This record gives sequence, structure tokens and C-alpha cells, in this order.
Amino acid sequence: MPAKKRKWSIEELKQEALKYDRRKDFHENSCGASTKAYRLGIMDEICSHMKPKHSEKWDSESIKTEALKYDDRKKFRVGSRGAYKAARKFGIVEEVCAHMKSKYWTKEKLFERAKKYKSLKEFMKKEKGAYLHAMRNGLLDDATKHMERLLLPRGHWNKERCIEEAKKYSSRTEFMRNSGSTYNVCLQNNWVEEVCAHMGFPADGYKHCVYTIFNNRKNLAYIGVTRQLFNKRIKDHKDNRNTTNSKKISQLRDTEFIQLTDYSYDAKDVKDAESEWVEKYKEKGFKVLNNIKQLGRTGTDKRIHTDEIIFKEAKKYKTRVEFKTKSPRIYDAACSQKLLDIACSHMRGIARKNYWTKERCIEFAKTCNDRAEFVKAKNGAYESASDNGWLNEIYLFLRSRYDMSWLLHSTRKDVWSKADEYYELWVSNEKCGYAKLNKLTGLNLHKLQEKFSKGWVPSKDKDWKKWSENVKSNL
Repeated sequence: MPAKKRKWSIEELKQEALKYDRRKDFHENSCGASTKAYRLGIMDEICSHMKPKHSEKWDSESIKTEALKYDDRKKFRVGSRGAYKAARKFGIVEEVCAHMKSKYWTKEKLFERAKKYKSLKEFMKKEKGAYLHAMRNGLLDDATKHMERLLLPRGHWNKERCIEEAKKYSSRTEFMRNSGSTYNVCLQNNWVEEVCAHMGFPADGYKHCVYTIFNNRKNLAYIGVTRQLFNKRIKDHKDNRNTTNSKKISQLRDTEFIQLTDYSYDAKDVKDAESEWVEKYKEKGFKVLNNIKQLGRTGTDKRIHTDEIIFKEAKKYKTRVEFKTKSPRIYDAACSQKLLDIACSHMRGIARKNYWTKERCIEFAKTCNDRAEFVKAKNGAYESASDNGWLNEIYLFLRSRYDMSWLLHSTRKDVWSKADEYYELWVSNEKCGYAKLNKLTGLNLHKLQEKFSKGWVPSKDKDWKKWSENVKSNL
């Protein structure tokens, strides 16, 4: 017969817990007792004599004090493993390690490396780390004084020079990729349309182009207009779900697909443009498949690159250069739709020395959702705030993600969005323990009950209320 389950009284649990110095040992060697203690909500009480876990022993201030004893991360990680582990759990490693400057680039090593290069442009490209270190520490002029300045003087790219440069390219994408500085000047001065007039218009989600689908063997043709990417629109025509008249020829092997115009037509102009090309193909002897009454109607009212698509793609990159290089089509769409500055607002740049004043740091911090985002931005704001002692003032309004438990990935939104209801239930039951709250709700509310016990009142937390309203509207 199976062994009978032991019934633990509170006094017996206290006596059992006294046998151990750590909770881990208690749970491993007396699992039944520790489980019962958890269910009764008395674990903290009976384990008060034990060595605390790192998350109980360390808070943000004690972690920061401990970290100040070390001058690099490796020494901190090895010398104070508990503090480092707690810092990782709380998401404040970058914050507490901010004073640990890299020892890799000494002044002598930087100058020695810089001597290998004859031009500043080559140095920037091949030794990015050295270049940034020199830039941020005021050593750039001394380290590169022997180099040729291939960079053009400020104001070199006037409108006439931009037009001459643009003539070398047949498309805006090619212009942007191969002469980025010129293209950026055109953007800043609103010269793009004039400078790129000879290139035609790319698909930007607003303008339309005219295209044709025709089959010489059957002598049939279809004329269409779209603001989607041409290849994507043709793919839709080839799909089995195609409902347009083009389906009679679109899946035949000898059918041809041609883009007839640039993306240059507004919605009000597409009917005339489509009608004109219908007449041209009739004159060529083709039987046109279009329904004449439907001319001028576009197949979709969706832009190719919506704001959401542009912002989502931009979030993948840390710099504008990386965005432009790895996703040129969407970068170009962001430029043409005048969304580039907004889409790239999270990206880091090389700020000039003393750029991050107290006011600028506070202004940037207000755009961040939490402290971790402020630290991870890597744009110099956090470093400047830390070096100048402004963090305490900033952290008065910028909370840590650990403090806002409902934002953690493992959080059950359906439970935390009702925290105010569970709080009222908890208070009405004399601020009961976890076990009773579990019994009353049928849910695992251990973390909520723990947060209530520490004084958190959901209805008074503006951040939680805003989050909860948003979650409830989407549930």
C-alpha cells in the first residue's frame, strides 16, 4: 500500500524548517513540508532564520554599492556573483556597471591603430570602435591629424551639385545607396522631387502605375492600375483566387506581364490613364478583357508600406545607416512619406561632445517606457545622466520594468488587468495569505498577493491603470 500522506501542523512546519539554512535545502529534503508552507502562505515566516535568496538580499541600491567596488564586469561577475545575478534579474546591469569603462582603448593604443590609415573615411569604416572612442573622448583631432580629409566641406552640396550627382543614377534607390550624403541633403532641403525628376517615380504607396497582361497567341490583353509593388500585384493575378478578368490568361505560360508607366498617377487620374492604354491595345488588335465600366477602379486601397510596416522594420536597426543598407526599399518609403525622423527616433547616433545636457536627458527619458529602455538606448543620454548624478531625478518619474510586474513577458494579462478587483477581495478578507486568496479565486495569485503585501494599491498606480485599460479593450 502507498505511504499515507503526512498532515503537517504549523508548529511541525516551523520545527522542520529549523533544520535547514537555505530554502533550497528545505525544499529538496522536505518537499512535503515546504509545499504545505507555501500553500498556507507562511513560508517567509518559518524561513526567516535562513540565508536570504539573492533577490531578497539585494535591492537596486545595495547592488549599485557592491558594483562600485569593481572596475570591470568580469571582476564584478566573479567577485560578487549574487549581486550580479540579482542585477540581471532586475534588468539593471547596464545601470550599475556604467562606471566600468572599457580598458581596451588606451590613448597609446588608439594613436598606434590610427597611424595605419591615411584617410579619415577609411579609419571610420575599418576601425569603428576606435573612431567612436576617439570621438567621445575628445581625441579625434589629435589621433587623425596626419590623415587626409576626404570628407567634403560643409555646404558643398548645393542644389546644382545635387542635380549633377543625381544624373549619374537611374532610380532613387540607386541614388540613395551610392550617394547617401547627397540624397540626405536633398531630403533636408525638399529637393528630392526636382533633383530626381528624370528618374520617374518609385512605388511609395500613394501614386499608381499602369501595367498590362497580354497573350499574343490568344490575342487577349488586360490593363490594370495599382499602387502596390508591380511584382506583388502580378503575383495576385497569377493566384488561383484571382477574381479579375485577367484570370483567362494570367496562368498561361506564354502570357507576358509589363509595367507600362512609372508610379506617377494620383487616384483622380487613374481612370484617364487606364482608358488611354486600353485604347492603345485595342489599336494594336488585341481584344481587351477589362470591363469598361470598371476602368479607374483600383484593386486595393492599402498602401504598400504602411506606417506600421515602416516602424516595425525600423525597430530592427540601431542606426540609420544600417536601416538604409539592409532595408533600402522601406527606408526609401520612410523618406518619401516623410516618416524617417519618427521611424528612426529610437536609433543611436554619435552625439557631439557635451550634447547631453540635463534638460535633454530628461526630455529623452520621458519618451522611454521604463528604465531598461533608457539604459539600452545607447545614445549617450544614460551615460551622461549617470556621470553627472542626474539619475535619481530621472528615476523619480521613470520606473523600472521589475517594479511594473505586469509588463514582464511571463505575466498573465487576463489576471493582472484585474488586479484592482483582486486587491479589494484581498483587503475584504483581512489581507489574507496566498493560500486563502488561491482558494477564493481558484487562481495562482502568489505574485499579486506578494505585491499587495508590500503596499501596492492598483487603483492608485497611474501606469497600471493606463496599461489595464488598454489590455481590457483588446481582450
